[in-house]
Amino acid sequence: MIPEPILIVDDEPEVRTALLEALQSRGYSAEAVAGGEAALARMAEASFPLVMTDLHMPGGLSGLELIAALKERHPDTICILITAFATLDTTIGALKQGAYDLIQKPFRLAEIEVVLDRALDHARLLKTVRAYQAELEARILSRSQDLRAAHEEALELCDLSLQGLEAPSLEAALGPLLDRLVARCAPDGLACYRHDADGQLRAVARRGTRPLPAALERPLPGPLPAPALGYPEEHLVPLGSTGWLYLGFEDRSSFQEASPGFLLLARHLELALRVR
Repeated sequence: MIPEPILIVDDEPEVRTALLEALQSRGYSAEAVAGGEAALARMAEASFPLVMTDLHMPGGLSGLELIAALKERHPDTICILITAFATLDTTIGALKQGAYDLIQKPFRLAEIEVVLDRALDHARLLKTVRAYQAELEARILSRSQDLRAAHEEALELCDLSLQGLEAPSLEAALGPLLDRLVARCAPDGLACYRHDADGQLRAVARRGTRPLPAALERPLPGPLPAPALGYPEEHLVPLGSTGWLYLGFEDRSSFQEASPGFLLLARHLELALRVR
């Protein structure tokens, strides 16, 4: 069974019925209507990638008028024109209106099958292209939104760093940046350590549900083995040559030290440590 449905449009009941039964007997999925207005109404209810229409249908839309209407309302629909008067002018007019092909009466079923199969292949390819185009546009939109969000975050971090220059203390300067880090990574324990004159790491800001040491004897490469400072998952991240940032999590987290957003935050923390 060929799944793509075909809509047959012909005002002559005998021709319409014969063509419908012939296509269905060959495995095609097909429906038939008696005129252009009925075709447009049916197309509003269901999707037909392929429409076969007679050229001359007195009392209603002609085949060319139907094709023009379909191309306006359903531009991806493949249209095939059937006529007993296939002159050069008719063929040119049909192609200008958007017809995919033209079949001349009287016709043999084998000839129709060749045209239909080629048209249905074209319809499948067009559907694939449209789907790929939609996916590509969605990816571009998503990427644009990500870049816009990253740009906005970078500007906001710059503002926080500038505000930190006027803060009364280093801890006050680090506070907004650490709040940002908590909102992004949700650590249960957080501490920022800076090297003192003796080479020790002294805490300049600490937060969390467990007490964290006021000093670390030496900078350890992260991640730390649990339970070094009490949290099951722990990370000690270098802030350049100025200090280290500790993050502890009660449960397994999705925190990634190499994520661009975290790296940007870490650089601003390093900057605050350097200038204060």
